[in-house]
Amino acid sequence: MKKTLIALAALAATGAFAQSSVTLYGAVDASFEHNSGNGLSVNKMNNSNLGSSKLGFKGTEDLGGGLKAVFKLEGGLKNESGNGKSSNTTNQASGTNTATANGSQGLDFQRYSYVGLAGNFGELHLGREYIWSFWYGEGTVDPFSTNGPAQATNMFYHLGGAAYVATNASNMITYMSPDAPVQGGFQYFMGQNVANSTVTVGHSDGTGYSAFLKYQQGPLLISGALSNTTYQVKGNYKVTGLSAQYDISSAFSLMYTYAKEQQSAYGSNTENMIAGQFTTGATTWKASYIHASQSGLTAASTGTGNQYGLGVHYALSKRTKLYTTVAEVKNSGNGGYSTGSVGASSGSSSGNVAVGVYHSF
Repeated sequence: MKKTLIALAALAATGAFAQSSVTLYGAVDASFEHNSGNGLSVNKMNNSNLGSSKLGFKGTEDLGGGLKAVFKLEGGLKNESGNGKSSNTTNQASGTNTATANGSQGLDFQRYSYVGLAGNFGELHLGREYIWSFWYGEGTVDPFSTNGPAQATNMFYHLGGAAYVATNASNMITYMSPDAPVQGGFQYFMGQNVANSTVTVGHSDGTGYSAFLKYQQGPLLISGALSNTTYQVKGNYKVTGLSAQYDISSAFSLMYTYAKEQQSAYGSNTENMIAGQFTTGATTWKASYIHASQSGLTAASTGTGNQYGLGVHYALSKRTKLYTTVAEVKNSGNGGYSTGSVGASSGSSSGNVAVGVYHSF
């Protein structure tokens, strides 16, 4: 027995029993929705109208000398049906993992799926995660957290075609500098095509990069980001974004976002958002106004849209909230922006109302 204890002590002294931890976490958001537009309407159950429904695992292992191993696996949930959300393997149309005919999709870790190292140098990840142009350009200061009827992405990622990568990318190498008032990061992701001479898929399709720079000190946050993804036929898909938030008090914040997306086959789309958030007790009020303008290659694909959003959530506890959000989108010219699943044609409007409950764990 004494020899066993001595052996265990020796192993511990050499770091064989490095300290490690694994956390299971997630959120479930369920709501009733009413969508209208184009002379049509639908009532339905939906998810992620306040925050994203998800299931995840993350962990760290202390390797000594300030170095840690890190990992994160996180997948989106369609809790109204019990299914997962689809992913993409190569950042291009040919790599889309579509849902089966009845709409089901098994759980996969399409939000995050990486392993890496962290230390005084920052963090280095290998795998799949959010693109900086979305995270620090489009989603940083949206009071609706890019979820629900009034999310900022209703007016963005609006160019035609589904070939481009928008919010997440696979086959990625990510570096982020240490957390500090000034922080930055760079990502490189790969489409992983075999060299060929076809005109429909280029050798570098789905390959790109993204970078961000953020300043956060006291009540002020400013962040900027960009990305560029190669597509041979439709042209490179480029995104730039700038966000700012100023906390007037601990309860009241003002926010602004500018974002632009471009692709030569479709033109460009720009978005400007002004928003605010106010908390009193357990109640938080949110409001935003977004103006978007698409300049296409023809008059039929050129137009503007305005989105008006208002929301409120009430915290029953630190983990459980009741909420309601309403939004309306009005188009002019040939703008075809919409909120909800019914959609809106050029020059028309659409509306969306959601009432639900959100619980995190």
